[in-house]
Amino acid sequence: MTSLDEQVTGQWRSAPFDAGAMETSELVLLAGGRGWSRFESFSGELSIGRFTWRLPSPGLLELRYTWRVSGQWGPSGDGFETVDNSGPDDELIRTAYRIGTERPPLTGELVTALQLDVPVEFAGTFALGRRIMTPADDPSSTVTPYAPPVHTASPVR
Repeated sequence: MTSLDEQVTGQWRSAPFDAGAMETSELVLLAGGRGWSRFESFSGELSIGRFTWRLPSPGLLELRYTWRVSGQWGPSGDGFETVDNSGPDDELIRTAYRIGTERPPLTGELVTALQLDVPVEFAGTFALGRRIMTPADDPSSTVTPYAPPVHTASPVR
């Protein structure tokens, strides 16, 4: 039986644990069993991977990637300015997970943390950002999931 644990749903951000890093990542688990991961770097690189997720057994998280897009993030930092690659993905990540409280370096404040045995977008520890997220919060929501088909021009008559 597959269950979707309400404790794991929401936006999980690696930023509080990335002290001194030039990259950050995010993991979003929507209540309906879909989600995305986000990687971004100080250089402007942005990558989004969409997936379906489930909890096949207690303490085990499974992410089945279906699509990935990468490029450069825009001036607002909320989405893509350019897209370099876009296409299907079939990566499967199965990892043990734990939810508890952690104290990120440099902040001193306790946060709700998601710890993964297998890193996602380079990170293994994430702090809870927002509990409620929707597909519209996906930074790649305006990007067509796959490259559009090439249409040849109609013959000139």
